[in-house]
Amino acid sequence: MKSNWRKLKLGEVCVSKTGTRSPSDTPDSIFSYVDITSVDNVSKRIVAPKELIGRDAPSRARQIIRAGDVLVSTTRPNLNAVALVPPELDNQIASTGFCVLRGGDEIDSEFLFSFVRTPEFVSSLTELTKGALYPAVNDKQVFSQFISLPPKGEQRRIAARLREQMAEVERARAAVQAQLDAAQSLPAALLRAIFTSPAAQRWLRRKLEDVATLQRGRFSPRPRNNPIFFGGKFPFIQTGDVDLSDGYIREYKQTLNERGFAVSKMFPVGTLVISIAANIGGVGMLTFDSCMTDSLVGIQGKNGEADNRFLYFVLRHLRPYLQSIAPHMAQANLSIALLGPVEINLPPLAEQHKVAARLDAEFTAARSLCETLESRLAEIELLPATLLRSAFSQQN
Repeated sequence: MKSNWRKLKLGEVCVSKTGTRSPSDTPDSIFSYVDITSVDNVSKRIVAPKELIGRDAPSRARQIIRAGDVLVSTTRPNLNAVALVPPELDNQIASTGFCVLRGGDEIDSEFLFSFVRTPEFVSSLTELTKGALYPAVNDKQVFSQFISLPPKGEQRRIAARLREQMAEVERARAAVQAQLDAAQSLPAALLRAIFTSPAAQRWLRRKLEDVATLQRGRFSPRPRNNPIFFGGKFPFIQTGDVDLSDGYIREYKQTLNERGFAVSKMFPVGTLVISIAANIGGVGMLTFDSCMTDSLVGIQGKNGEADNRFLYFVLRHLRPYLQSIAPHMAQANLSIALLGPVEINLPPLAEQHKVAARLDAEFTAARSLCETLESRLAEIELLPATLLRSAFSQQN
């Protein structure tokens, strides 16, 4: 450690009692309340304080906060929900779910705020929750954490540099996130551009059941309740396998044995699969022969009428509509009786092939772009920890 840095506990440099008051003592007064949900643990800011009147104050609304206080969530410390109290929230109220760190004369508030974001501080608190039924720490444990403290002038220089660096990181993160949001919206936009176009409105209007066969999966027992049917050589797909697919169902987590296969039905590769129970309207195409749960329906376009891949894109486009027509009781369900009469605009088969091939290529490009941006975003999100670790490393 550098010779002019001192290693101290937070309790030695922070005020031990920051004050409490009960908003209910003034039932008609308005106050701002900061609870755990008010803090964005990515940007490390208070983004959504609640405006309440005293009589509506929750029981945990007790802690007085001042501008420059550092709030550290004591619940799930691994999530590092921390924030610096801004001037506009001076003398307002925070939940008792926070440890309020109010620096004394020896420590700069922004330097303290930077410290509680370091990987070392987070891991130290997280380690204290291991083995606990509820992952939380108490104020005493937070105040017992050690901090290496340089002279105050150097604290301010470090904090200022980190503030600039973090602002740059946040600008980069926001820019990439905006690009990712746009890329993720591309598939829906591509589908709208084709299926709501003037050309599509001139296609023949056909019922799905007139151009394709629809068969429900033939298996209702669940693995947990009927283990005698599972664990064999026959692929068995469930709604989760469809949800996690990229439009082509390439994987499965469960199999049937001979006994399970005997009470099921095998659907051939190329079958279009749609979910009619959980996550209604999720669609994908089989890349292997498979049995399936009765929460799924297999669809096969009739020869000369409909191309399965084209139907995939049509049904993906229609998913909001399909969800809207599903009866909502204990759980929404979409039956074949409702799915079959759904009308779609259908061009000649040759044009269906062209549309499906074009959309396949564009969806693949959009997926590749999303993966690139997600990778870039992940790299950016690692930068704060790197910058903080470097700033608080005291090796000569």
